[in-house]
Order: sequence, then C-alpha cells, then structure tokens
Amino acid sequence: MDSRRRDYVFVVLASVFWGTAFPGTKLIVGDVDPLFITMARLGIGALLGFAVLAAMHRLRWAFLREPWVWALGLVNSLAFNLQNVGLVYTTASKTALLVNVNIVFIAILMVLVYKEKVTAQRTAGVACGLFGVLVLATKLSPATLSGGDFLGDVLVFLAGVMWSFYVMGLKRMVDRGGDYIALVTMILATTAVFSAVPLALFPGRWPSDAVSWAGVAYLGIIPTFLPMFLYTLSLRTISPTVSSLLVLLEIVVATLLSVAMFGDVLDAFTLAGGALILVGTYVVARGEKELPEPGAGGLAPVPADTPLPGSDGITRR
Repeated sequence: MDSRRRDYVFVVLASVFWGTAFPGTKLIVGDVDPLFITMARLGIGALLGFAVLAAMHRLRWAFLREPWVWALGLVNSLAFNLQNVGLVYTTASKTALLVNVNIVFIAILMVLVYKEKVTAQRTAGVACGLFGVLVLATKLSPATLSGGDFLGDVLVFLAGVMWSFYVMGLKRMVDRGGDYIALVTMILATTAVFSAVPLALFPGRWPSDAVSWAGVAYLGIIPTFLPMFLYTLSLRTISPTVSSLLVLLEIVVATLLSVAMFGDVLDAFTLAGGALILVGTYVVARGEKELPEPGAGGLAPVPADTPLPGSDGITRR
C-alpha cells in the first residue's frame, strides 16, 4: 500500500471512531456537565498516549516546550467546550451541520496559507459533501432548523471555525516531522489542562453512576487518542481539505449508530445524505495528488551511498 492510500485508510478509520463519540456523548450529556466531559475525555486520551510512549520507551517532554503545542491545546479546548455547551442550547442536527462547515474555512485557509490550487473538481466535491450533511442533518425541512436557541447555534458554529484553525496549526507541526505519538499526546495533555480552567470556574455535575462513568471512560479511550493520532498521520500526504471532507464520514457512522441505539428513523433523506457525502469524498480524492511526506525528524537524512554532485564531478557519501 502506497503512502497516500495508507493515509486515506487512516483518516477513514479516524472518522469511524469519531462517529461513535456523538451517540456516546448523547448518552451521558444530560447527566454529566459538558465541561467535565471535555476535560475528562481529553485527559484520559492524554493518559493513554503517555502509557503508549512509556511502553515504547519514547516518553519525552520536549513538545511541552513548543508554543505551538500549547496554542493547539488552547484552541482544541475552546472548540470542544463551545460544541459541548452549545449542544445544551441547540439541536443535534444543527450541531452536525454547523460544526462541519469548518471544511469551507479549511479550504479557504489552505488557499491563503499554503497557496493550494482551487480546482473545479475539488470545489464540486466539497459542495457535494456539504449538501450531503445538509440533507442528512436537516432532511431539507425548515422545521429542523427552528429548534434550539440562537446562542447555541453561535457557539457550535464558532467551534467549527476554531477547529479549522486547529487543523491548520496541526498541519504546520506535522510538516516539521518528529514523533507523532508524542505530538498528539502533548496536544491532548495541554487541551486537558486548558479544559480544567472553565470547569474550576463553573463547577458542574460529575458522573454519579456506573453508566455515566463508563460513558466518560469510553469517550476518553476509544474516540480520542487513536483517531486523533490517525488523523495527524494522514496530514503527512493528504491535504487538510481532503482529510476534513473524509471526516464527514463520521456523520454517517453517528447516524447509523443513532438508528441502532436510539431508534432514530433510517429514511430516504438519511440514505441520500450519506450517499452524497461518499460521492463528494470520492470526487475530491480521485483527483488529488500526494503531498511530499516529511521525514520522521523533519527533513529525511541522506543515505550514506547517495551520489552527490561536487565541484569536480559526482562523489558519494
């Protein structure tokens, strides 16, 4: 499997894991404070990362001296809290729609920052995917957009905007190369630290029974460290615009799980929305070129027997 196909598999797997977080959160958000969910989920994810690093004898703290890691932790914390608090005031359908609008901001930022070329194929694929989210989340009925509160809508929309900047910062760190497990772990750790601040200022309900604690544990272990690590790896060779479009698959997974767990109706709109997301993903991915992959420690070292041009001919080292 070549690098690009491998990283496509990684981001699809990340989408599947992230998709399970929506019904998982729905099970406990009524009984547990959303700020606590953010801190506990990211904290458990960080502890899992530390355990993996320790088992591999690669536990280093150098990333904590990186200002970008703390900046990403702050942005990630703000985005998670905005989404979780926004869910208290608005509907899940509008949350799915507004949060995933971040793909538009990511596409714009990629053009502005990385001078990424705007092609008709990419534009059509992104538009198709977003329309699929609209169909799946709203069923094309204005009534689904009438619930909730304007404040919740604004908070959830801002979460999507924050995540677009987070993805761009993460791409910058990935391009520098290095230990990606350590990078993800330290970002989760700084996110948990920042998430503890609002929880300390506005203490809320902690889990009070085994079901709530199990839900928090699940969110921290399954849809946090591993999918974030896989998504980070995908940025080595795949544009953030394409990765974010592939992440829309999480909505399909979440919808199917909601049908199984909560008895949500699997109707024609659900099937059509999921199909449009898949088609949009295929259209964009089909025309993408692989990005050059950074070396594990930044620039890849030159092998000892590589021929090099010199002032008096070709030499070897």
